[in-house]
Amino acid sequence: MKKFILPLILIFLIGTFVFAKMLNRNVNKETEAEKDLLESIQLVDMDGNDYTFSRGKNIYIKFWASWCPTCLAGLEELDRLAGENNNFEVITVVFPGINGEKNPAKFKEWYESLGYKNIKVLYDTEGKLLQIFKIRALPTSAIIYKDLKIDNVIVGHISNGQIKDYYEGKGENEVMEENKKTTVNNVNKENIKEIYLAGGCFWGVEEYFARIDGVIDSVSGYANGSFDNPSYENVCNNSGHAETVHITYDSSKVSLDTLLKYYFRIIDPTSVNKQGNDRGVQYRTGIYYQNDEDRQVAINAIKEEQKKYSRPIVIEVEKLKRFDKAEEYHQDYLKKNPNGYCHINLNKASEAIIDEKKYQKPSDEVLKEKLTDLEYQVTQNAATERAFTHEYDKKQEDGIYVDITTGEPLFSSKDKYDAGCGWPSFTKPIATEVINYKQDNSHGMNRVEVRSRAGEAHLGHVFEDGPRAEGGLRYCINGASLRFIPYDKMDEEGYGEFKKYVK
Repeated sequence: MKKFILPLILIFLIGTFVFAKMLNRNVNKETEAEKDLLESIQLVDMDGNDYTFSRGKNIYIKFWASWCPTCLAGLEELDRLAGENNNFEVITVVFPGINGEKNPAKFKEWYESLGYKNIKVLYDTEGKLLQIFKIRALPTSAIIYKDLKIDNVIVGHISNGQIKDYYEGKGENEVMEENKKTTVNNVNKENIKEIYLAGGCFWGVEEYFARIDGVIDSVSGYANGSFDNPSYENVCNNSGHAETVHITYDSSKVSLDTLLKYYFRIIDPTSVNKQGNDRGVQYRTGIYYQNDEDRQVAINAIKEEQKKYSRPIVIEVEKLKRFDKAEEYHQDYLKKNPNGYCHINLNKASEAIIDEKKYQKPSDEVLKEKLTDLEYQVTQNAATERAFTHEYDKKQEDGIYVDITTGEPLFSSKDKYDAGCGWPSFTKPIATEVINYKQDNSHGMNRVEVRSRAGEAHLGHVFEDGPRAEGGLRYCINGASLRFIPYDKMDEEGYGEFKKYVK
């Protein structure tokens, strides 16, 4: 029997080897054909200049569209990357006339209004790259090494740091862990503090706090349930645990009080067992502390926040009883799945936190003495300065604009643009909380008035005809209600902490 079996085994092994060689040869041919096809494609830039892919360099490609909000949100960061000296070329590709994109002329006119200086935009009017990279959603990124080796195609937004890591030959998860360890090692151990915050689905809360300066690490988990080591399934079936984020932070850079101000931005503190569209006891809000000092900070912060609400705040404030790290699937979820579910506005993490108590409104007598007649009439009696008369209308200098009555920061030059209306115009305030809104039906018009928070000064109005790429709002502000602080004098005048919101 063996004399028959051994030859059969030998034939099988030879056949397997030959098949593997043929398969490998076919894969290599397919890869080379792909490279040849990529090299043969000719694109054009917005000025009509030809562009072809070169085998001699690393290339990062972002595929995007003007109608895609996620794409637009990442352009400013990408513009910074494109302006740096890296070991790879940065290009972006759009598809005029395909899938609802503008035609080349209209796209160019629209894009040039955005003001980005470094991004190279290429047109693929035939959609050939859609086929090569099998693009099904935007934004999509392609990591290409020398000799046109396509290493990775990633759907969704990826950060500049993640892009650089690919070209340094490191995996994404490995790099994130290395960065966390490096950050912890560089912080004075006496300044490392912890707090546990529950604010609904932990995917968004974890990513939100990870973006705040001074936060070292944020980890998703389950807190203060009835037993240890619950599974996600347990938590979704009324185990009593709250989806919670363990936040480790550098107290020399950010205080617990400031972190709680960030926290209040993204929750409804009056809602019981519900945040966004998520319902259940696991989605309750909670501040879980480990010492009495932190407990008192939390109580004081809630007491101050309660002034903004007629309904009682129902945030659970308890000592941490237990915390279990959630499954790996949940960790850094939105980094791994940029288009994944998120019930909060992550952009609020990049807004300044401004302490209203620092900017008290002077008495009317002091204001009359301090302000010119026009400044007083505008801020206190809601007058309007004549269009095209104030020096701030065309001002392009870097700096911040503060309330002329109190000094509270209101707007950054980074968000200022020339709307052509005759008054200083901004796409957004420097922080959401510093502006109050009021319906204004005066002069036979239906408008929304904007006033400063601390000084209650009339500033102007907000309209919905602003740049769409920046959110579509135009804050039309009287120059007489503002005082400008140049960037190079912000430290001197006590506004140094806000320089990062200017440039």
